[in-house]
Amino acid sequence: MIPNSRRIVLYWMLLLLPTLAVGAGAVLLLRREQAALNERGAMAETARRTAATARAGLIVENAELLAGDIQTGLLDTLAAEPASAIDAFLATWETNNPLVRVGFRATADGRLLRPTAAAPDENQRGFARRFPTYFSNGVPWTDAAVFSKATRELKDALAGADEAVSKVQLQSASNAGVAQTARRDANELARQVYQTASAPAPAAAERSRAEADAGLAAPAKAAAVAAVAAKKEATGTDAGARGWQAVNLDGRLHLLGWMRPGNGSDVRGLELNPDTFIQQLKGALPAEVNPGEGFALRDAQGRIHHQVGALQGGTEPVARIPLGNALLSGWEAVAFLAPAYPDGAGGGFATLGMGLVIVAVLAILGAGSLLLLQARRSGEEAALKTSFVANVSHEFKTPLTNIRLYSELLEQGRVRDPEQGRDYLRTIGRETQRLARLVNNVLDFSRLEQGRKKYASEKVDLAVELERLLGTQMPRLGESGMILRWDLPHGPPVSTDRDAVEQIVLNLLDNAAKYAGGGGEVLVTLSPRPGGGVSVRIADRGPGVPAEHRNKIFEKFHRVDETLTADRGGAGLGLSIARQLARGLGGELRCEPRSGGGAVFILELP
Repeated sequence: MIPNSRRIVLYWMLLLLPTLAVGAGAVLLLRREQAALNERGAMAETARRTAATARAGLIVENAELLAGDIQTGLLDTLAAEPASAIDAFLATWETNNPLVRVGFRATADGRLLRPTAAAPDENQRGFARRFPTYFSNGVPWTDAAVFSKATRELKDALAGADEAVSKVQLQSASNAGVAQTARRDANELARQVYQTASAPAPAAAERSRAEADAGLAAPAKAAAVAAVAAKKEATGTDAGARGWQAVNLDGRLHLLGWMRPGNGSDVRGLELNPDTFIQQLKGALPAEVNPGEGFALRDAQGRIHHQVGALQGGTEPVARIPLGNALLSGWEAVAFLAPAYPDGAGGGFATLGMGLVIVAVLAILGAGSLLLLQARRSGEEAALKTSFVANVSHEFKTPLTNIRLYSELLEQGRVRDPEQGRDYLRTIGRETQRLARLVNNVLDFSRLEQGRKKYASEKVDLAVELERLLGTQMPRLGESGMILRWDLPHGPPVSTDRDAVEQIVLNLLDNAAKYAGGGGEVLVTLSPRPGGGVSVRIADRGPGVPAEHRNKIFEKFHRVDETLTADRGGAGLGLSIARQLARGLGGELRCEPRSGGGAVFILELP
């Protein structure tokens, strides 16, 4: 490996290794940053889900409070009316209160007193027909039924509350609302149990109460006892029993509320208008939500009744919290969240960054490669130009030496006869022409390299010009052992640069004299081209040009292998200048093998 090649490899390694190291470091940092972004995104998503779940729990509490206030308010209103005016109140209530569909009054054993099957209003007649079906399993306001049902609900609620508390201890804090709701329902049931238990009860009810006492949790029992005591102390009387019941009949929801005064009066109650009641629950939803959030209340069949924000259709909600109100069994508050990064837009940071790093690395390596390639070519051209200067200097030295030698002989009068003197003068003239051609080649090479070559186009009769030029070159080629022949039929003039064409032909004849000397004839022919213009063909009988060199010989400084050219001088510019001049004239110069041996150089002019 030559020193220049070692330097290029060293420069390449100095560029490659740091670039790859920087690229690998950048990729590693990008991967770490992507991992950190993913972690922060996961934490943010968890926080969003937790917040949405907590907000859904707040919606449940609000809905339960709204429903509870409506239920309590309606039954308190019923309880406040005296027994003597209850029928008139119920009639007015049905007309003026949109929540009330039908008001009713019944005996303690379950016989309906109001309305009757002959009532003038269709809603009342329908209620009277359905009343036995509503309470087909027995009326709920007897002491035993009330206490037994309340006891079962209390046990279930307390068990559910304890289970929810246990789950909260194992799961996230977002489920705490479920446990609180369950515990609140349990305490409310306990209060109802002890209110009912304060009235005289049959022996069966006493036994049921004893069983309930045995299963009550201490906090719920204590709260119930305190509530009963406070109620009796404030009113001085027993509040009686009350309750609500939801019945699905004929595909419709019927909501019934009843209360039995503690003074033994008839049971009074109402059937709620479910549409109006459900409409009141809209107030449980927040007025505004964050972008990407959506909340809704939906029933047991999955129908959405109220919503706020954007619901993600076809996707499962991130939170589902059931309502604990008895009239809204199966209802739940649901929360939806839109993806934080739609269509995976947040996951391409590392991919995009790595792509940019790869592009940057490739750009650096590509630019470095081009610079190193250019440096290598520049080094090669510098070496060729050094060789060119040496060759040109040698080429200049030979004609100058001959001119000096023969001119000194003539000056010193060492010429034996006039013929010898004329021979010396011809030699001096020939070497002067050779020197002029070398100078012209160097000048043309410089102008072509710098793009400053100018062409003077004029009408030229190529046959006449070539005959004149070839006539002047016959002696020189004859001295090389070659016979110059030509076939130049006259034709229309060609618009071209006379000096450029002459320079091309002279360079081709020099090339033939140098490499095909002693090879017989050189034939120059002129012929029209089928598409317009003319072709000048210069054919010799030399060794020819190998196929792999037929294009390379027109490159500057290129010379065929040393076995063929070692004993011949030259700078490797003649054919390169000739092709550049031909292309500058709008034509082309190419080389082909000659039939029978030798080479043919074809100059095509437009």
